[in-house]
Amino acid sequence: MANKHKKKTSLRVLNTPAAPSNRAADFLRQILPHTTGALVLLISTAFFTGTYDSAHVKLTLLQTGSVLLFALWACLKLTERKNPFTRKHLLFLLPLFVYLAWQTLSFVCFPYKLEAAEEFIRLWMYGGIICLAACEFTTQDVKILTKWIVVTAWICLLYGAVQIINIWRPGVDLLPWHGFFGNRVFATHANPNFFGAFVVFVSGIIGAEFLRTHKKSLFVLLGLGLVNLFFTESKGAWLAYAGMCVFAAFTYTNTLARVKKHLVKINVAAVLCLLVALGAAGIYSAKRFQSVSFRAYTWLSAFEMVKDSPILGTGPGSFKIVYPAYRRPQIFYIENAHNTETQHAENELLEQAATGGIVGLTLALWLLTTLFWGTFKALPSADEKRRTYLLGYSTALAGLLLHSVVDISIHFASSGMLLAVGIGSVYALLLDNPPAAQTAAKKPAFPRLLWVMRTVTALAALVTAGYIGREFYLILRNMAAHTAGETILFALSVLTLAGCVGGILYIYGAVLRRTTRVAVCAVLLAVLPLQVFFFRLFAANHYYSLGVALVQMGQPEAALGAFNDAITRNPFLAEYRHYRANVFATTLNLSKQFSPQRGDTEEARTDYDRAIEDFRFVLAHNPNHALLHQDIGQLYYALAMRQLQAAQQVPAQAYFYQELAGENFALAKKAFSKALALDPVNPNTYILLTNMAFMRRDVNEAQHWVDVYFKGPDGVTEPEFLEQHKKNPQLRNMQMHVDKLRENLK
Repeated sequence: MANKHKKKTSLRVLNTPAAPSNRAADFLRQILPHTTGALVLLISTAFFTGTYDSAHVKLTLLQTGSVLLFALWACLKLTERKNPFTRKHLLFLLPLFVYLAWQTLSFVCFPYKLEAAEEFIRLWMYGGIICLAACEFTTQDVKILTKWIVVTAWICLLYGAVQIINIWRPGVDLLPWHGFFGNRVFATHANPNFFGAFVVFVSGIIGAEFLRTHKKSLFVLLGLGLVNLFFTESKGAWLAYAGMCVFAAFTYTNTLARVKKHLVKINVAAVLCLLVALGAAGIYSAKRFQSVSFRAYTWLSAFEMVKDSPILGTGPGSFKIVYPAYRRPQIFYIENAHNTETQHAENELLEQAATGGIVGLTLALWLLTTLFWGTFKALPSADEKRRTYLLGYSTALAGLLLHSVVDISIHFASSGMLLAVGIGSVYALLLDNPPAAQTAAKKPAFPRLLWVMRTVTALAALVTAGYIGREFYLILRNMAAHTAGETILFALSVLTLAGCVGGILYIYGAVLRRTTRVAVCAVLLAVLPLQVFFFRLFAANHYYSLGVALVQMGQPEAALGAFNDAITRNPFLAEYRHYRANVFATTLNLSKQFSPQRGDTEEARTDYDRAIEDFRFVLAHNPNHALLHQDIGQLYYALAMRQLQAAQQVPAQAYFYQELAGENFALAKKAFSKALALDPVNPNTYILLTNMAFMRRDVNEAQHWVDVYFKGPDGVTEPEFLEQHKKNPQLRNMQMHVDKLRENLK
C-alpha cells in the first residue's frame, strides 16, 4: 500500500503543468537590444532644418531614447526581482563608476552649473547606456545591435554617395542642405568631421562582420564607406581610419594563432594605409592650413586652462564657459567672426584634463586601458562569434577615440551614442553574459491597484503622445515647403515622429499587458513627464531659430513672440535670453507698459528694463561671453544717445538728461572694456569707444583707442593678422576724424 501511494504521488508531480514563464521579462529582454539599435539608427540618420542647430533633433532623440531605455531596464529588473550589478559586473565597471563620481564632484564645484547641466546630464546618459549594455547584453544581443548598425551604415553611406554624385550632377540631391559645406560630404550628420567619425566607427564593425560572414555586400559597404570618407576631406578622420587599421592588424595578428603566417603581409598593408592617410592629410592640410592653425591655438589655450586648475578641473560641460577667458586672439582672425563660441578643445585628452583635471584624465585613461587590455586577454580564448564582435567593436572604438584627439565629435549626440554603445558592447563581450534564465510569472499582489495603474499609465501615454503631436504640428505650421526636397523632408519628419511615438506606445502597451507588478507601471508613468520635458527643449530650439530668422528679416517685434515661446519651453538656456535682450535693445521702447507679449508677468516695464533683466541672467551664467559685454555696452550707449536727444528736445531738463547720459556712457565704457579683455580684435568696440571720446571732445582718448587698434592685440605677431588692423577702412576713417578734431581744438 505504501509503495502504491508513493507511485501515485510521483505521477501527480510529473503531470503537474510547468509554471508559466514571465512574459513581461521575456519581452523586455528581447526589446532592449532592438530599442538600443533603433536609437543608434535614429540619431545617426535624423536631421531637421527647423532648428537653429539642425543637429538638435539628434540630441532630443538621445535624451528621450535614453530615458526610455533606462525605464525598460528598470522594469526588467523589477520584473525579475534582481540586482543588475553583480559582483563581477561591479569589478569590471569600477573604472567607469569612479570616473563618473569624479566628474560629478568636479561639476558640483563648478559655479556656473546651469549652462553646463545639459552636457553633464548627457555624460550620465552615456554612462547609463554603457552599464545597461554591459550588464544585460549577451553575444546574441550584440549581434542584433550589429545588424542595426549595418542598416544605419547603408542608409548614411548611400545618401553620402548621393551627395558625391551631386558634385558633378547638381540636382541629384534634393534635400535642402546640399552643398552646405561645398563639395565636402556630410550625409545626415551635422558636418563632414562628424560624418567622418561615423564612417570610421561603422567601418570597424562592418570589417569584422565581413570576416565572420564573408558576405560580398558587406565588402561593398566597406568600400562605399572608404569613398565617403575620402570626400569628407576630414584629415582627422583619415588618420583615425588608418590608425584603426593598424590597431585591427596588430590585434588580429597577435591574438589569433592561425594567422601568424600572414603576420608580415597584414602589418605591411596596415602601415601602408597609415602612410597614405598621412600623405593625404598633409596635402589637404597645406590646402586648408586654417583648420590646423585653429586647432593649434585652441590647444594652447586649453593647456593654459589645465595649468590653472590641474587637479579638479572646471567640471564637465564647462569648457565653453571658461575657455573664452583663455582664448588666443588669433582665433578671431582665423574664424573671421566675433559671434562664434568654441565649445570644446579639439583634443579629448586636453578636454578631459581641462574639465576633469589631471585626475579626470587619469581615470578616463584607466577606463580605456582596462577595456582594451581586457580585449587582448579575452580574444585568444573566446569562441568564434564573440571573438569577431570583440575585434569589431574594439577596433571601431579605437578609431573613434583616435579621431577625438583632433576633433570634437564625441561631444555631440551622434558620435557620443556610438562611443557609449561601443564601450558597453565591449564590456558585455568581455563579461560574456549568459542568456537569462527563465523566471516564472507571479500573480499580482494587488490586482485592483494593478488594473488602475495600467489604465492610468496607458491614458497618460496617450495624452503625452497627443501633446507631442500637437507641439510638432505647431512647429511645422511655422514652416513652408518651397521645394521638392523640403516636401520630402517634411514628410519624412512626420513619418519618423509617428513611427517613434507609435513604437513607444506599442512598447508601453506590450509591457502593461504582460506585467504583474504595480512598480513597473509606476516607472513607465514616471518617465512620461521627462519625455515631454525633453521634447519641449526641442520645440524651444525651433522657436529660437524662428526668432533669429525674423530678426534677420527685419521683424524684431514678431521675433519677440518667438523668443518668448522658446524661453517658456526652455527657461534654462541663457542664449535665448541673450537674443531676446538684443531685440529689446533694438526696439528700445522707453514707455513703461505691461505687455505679456514682451515677457512681462508682474509689472509694467520699458524695453530697457526687460533687456537689462535678460542680460543680467545671461551674465550670471556665462560671464566670459565677449559679445555679451559688447551688447550690454551697446544698450547703455543707445540709452545715452536717447538721453542726449531728450536734452536737446527739453532744454529745461537738459542738465538732468546730460547727467544721465554721462552715467550711461560710463557704464558702456566699462562693458566695452570687459569685451575687449575677451575679444581685443573686434573693430566695432574700438569705434564705439572712439565715438564716446568724440562726444566729450577728448582727442587724446580718441587717439588712444585708434592707436591701440592699429597696434594689434598683445601676443599677436603674425603679419597677416596685424595687416588687417592697419588696413581697416573704418578705423582709418576714425583717424581722419581724430585729426580734424585735433585741428578744431587748436
